[in-house]
Formats: sequence, C-alpha cells, structure tokens
Amino acid sequence: MRARERWDRLRPADRRALLAATAAVGFGVALVLLGSSPAHALMLTALGVAGVLLWHRTGYAGDTVWPRVPDVRRDGNRRDVSDLGWSVLGRDGRVTVGAARRVRHLTERRLARHGIDDLADPGAATDVARLLGPRVARTVHDLVADGRLPTPAELDAWLAALDRLDPTTTIHDHPDSPDGGTPR
Repeated sequence: MRARERWDRLRPADRRALLAATAAVGFGVALVLLGSSPAHALMLTALGVAGVLLWHRTGYAGDTVWPRVPDVRRDGNRRDVSDLGWSVLGRDGRVTVGAARRVRHLTERRLARHGIDDLADPGAATDVARLLGPRVARTVHDLVADGRLPTPAELDAWLAALDRLDPTTTIHDHPDSPDGGTPR
C-alpha cells in the first residue's frame, strides 16, 4: 500500500494528530539547527509529541460548557439571613436609609397608640424619651431632625425599646407587616 493511500484511509482526527506530531518533531529539529542543546531540543520535542498524543487520545474538543445548576431559593435559608443582614447595614457601618425608614415607620405606629402623632414635633420629645428612653429618643431625634442614620448598636437599643414599649403586640397583629402576618 502506498503512503498516499494510507494517508487517505486515516480518520480526520488521526490526520490532524499526525500533522501536529510532525510539527513538534520539526520544531525540535529547528531548535537543534538554531543552536539549542540536543538534550533541550529532545525534551521539548518529547513534550510536544506527548501533548499531541494526550490531546488526540482524550478527544479534547475545546472548552467544555458546564451545565447550569438551578438556583433553588428556599424560605429561611442562610442566604436570606445574609441578604437581610447586608440590607440593614451600609458600607459606612451605619444602618441603611431603607432600614432606618422602616424602623421609623414602626416607631410612629407604636407611638401613635400612646398619643404621639409626630416624631418631628419638639413638644413630643419628652414623651418619646419617657416611653423609649433618653438614648433612643436622641437617636430618633437625630434621624428625624438631621437625617443622621443610627449605628447598629443604636438600632439594637431602639428595637429593644420598641419591644419593651408594648410587649403584648407582635408583628402578626399588624396587617401591613412585611410578610403579611405569616406565623413564624
């Protein structure tokens, strides 16, 4: 059988591998002719031929596309808690505007039951301090008057004061609660 007939009988993948191996050997010969040491040229040629054989035998067909894992969102998982934590605190270490607005709205609702309708009213400051405590009253005043966002410690004290204010009332008693009053 002649060389041309043998070549034509080869699969296209085998032809490509043979051409790549021949190129690797030609590269090794060119290295020797350019003055590289024979040991280095032999090593690089052997690495090239080994690479071609591995590529040919493993059937590498380019970059693999990984299947996309479905995003399963379940209520109450750790990601939700993490998202909640990140939505409360801003980059500056203070409470975000949205969280402060939400707590202010909650405070206005709770204090309305005690006869305080406007947190911005200077006359209500003494009543707010009596009901929530002086530290929380100062935090509320700073938010309402100056727009200063509370720190996490101030927010914690603020929420604790709201819980102490009316301990019989739960979030489920409010139809406009964020989760619609769903029991926990």
